[in-house]
Amino acid sequence: MKELANKRLKDKKKANLHIKKDYIIFLVIFLLAVIMYINWINIHYSADTYNIINVGYEKYATNWSLKDGRLIMYFITIIFAKLNIPIEVYVVSTLLGALVISCICVIKLKNIIINCSHSENNRTKEIFVTIASFFTIFNFMYIEDMYFVEAIVMALSLLLFIYSANIIVNNKNLKNRVIALILAIIGIIAYQGTAGFLIILTFVISLLTNKVELKGKKDKIKTNIKQIILDTIMAGIIAIIAIAINMILVKVVGNITGQVQTRVGSIFAIFDNLKYIINNFNIILKENIGLFPANLLYIFIGTALILALIYDLKTKSVNFLTIKLICIIIISIVCGFLVSLGTLSSFYTGRLHYCIGSMLGFVLICLIIENEDEIFRRIIELILIIYSIISIYNCIIVTYEHKLVNEYEKQSAKEIEEYIEKYETENKIQVKNIAIYTVTGQDYKTYFKDINRKSVVTYNALRCNWSADGVINFYTNRKLNTVNLNKELLKEYLKTEKNNGYGIINNTLVIECYMY
Repeated sequence: MKELANKRLKDKKKANLHIKKDYIIFLVIFLLAVIMYINWINIHYSADTYNIINVGYEKYATNWSLKDGRLIMYFITIIFAKLNIPIEVYVVSTLLGALVISCICVIKLKNIIINCSHSENNRTKEIFVTIASFFTIFNFMYIEDMYFVEAIVMALSLLLFIYSANIIVNNKNLKNRVIALILAIIGIIAYQGTAGFLIILTFVISLLTNKVELKGKKDKIKTNIKQIILDTIMAGIIAIIAIAINMILVKVVGNITGQVQTRVGSIFAIFDNLKYIINNFNIILKENIGLFPANLLYIFIGTALILALIYDLKTKSVNFLTIKLICIIIISIVCGFLVSLGTLSSFYTGRLHYCIGSMLGFVLICLIIENEDEIFRRIIELILIIYSIISIYNCIIVTYEHKLVNEYEKQSAKEIEEYIEKYETENKIQVKNIAIYTVTGQDYKTYFKDINRKSVVTYNALRCNWSADGVINFYTNRKLNTVNLNKELLKEYLKTEKNNGYGIINNTLVIECYMY
């Protein structure tokens, strides 16, 4: 009895120590996250932010969040609207909330990895697993997620998927399956674009839990492989069910509000979308959508595969390390394009390819956990450190360039304001309206010339057809009414001498937009 009591006391002390340690880790990684996103914490304006300012919280919440089936974001925005909170507070608080949740994701992921690998007593390994987990969550594609006010629900979706994946692998009774499904459904309702993360995460957790190595019996190898496959299939089934429920919810909400979802295409378009993905996926992997230096992902992944192959040759494939990495890479790529099967409307965006960004993190986690060679591990740790430094620097640069874009947007809007004032003085007419002229096939004009990283984060919101009116109204302090560009108005505009892609017809400012 006394021994049992002593054991419970030791376990309690151990648990308390573990919690205390995680608190310290959380503070450290949160500080690092703040450093990475410091350029945005003092306020920044995305294209959607300008839109919110222009139409108001409630209209944006209904016409965008609710229409897209993001109920959690809808309620968050409505709360801010009812409390009449300034847009600057809204932007910064949702970003900070996203950083907090994302850091919790890192802690949870780290603990799951350590537990399933039975490496909690190895302090060095835990440190590097933590670093790898951090850059799995805070990968370069995630920069785009942090760009939007929806960052907080995007982060929430990841946290819910982490809990769901852990349950799928480690708690297989019916009750826990239902809990995993509920968590996934809420995660999808929070944000649909990260759905594939549930699948690749489940695969990695199952891969590390159900060890496949030559040291074991052949029957055990077969059993473990079968279990990994079953866990991954279960995650896929849960993800599909969650997506289907969300689509039904979107349809129901659309019928109630009259807001029809336009981003998701017909089920019959899947094969056409798949063909497009196959023809273009290399561009995503090579160029990283402007969020990471071109070809650098290929270089890191290639290096990891070479090292895994060397390790397998040295150990006579005792851990099948190369095969495991290839599986992680393939599943990450498949999951990274999962959402694009349903829609191509946002194909060249980081937020829909989050799994591709997390791929290298999972590869490095596997390399750290699965190898048993000290020298080899040191090399992997060095690669992780290099990747970490590059990722931190890259994030700071990309976020800085976006802030620079905000300044250019302000300058451009002021130039338009001067143009309007001159027109009003000369013609004795007050400009009251704005009309958007969407020009296709000239996407390159959406970016300022001296911006190096061409991505969603750095495009000119003044040249986007959903935010141009918001940018102009925000920086000119005008309340121009947005009107449709009818044939007559367009005809007259095309006749006029245009000033850098804009002109005035009677009392209407017409501006050309190249992003749509």
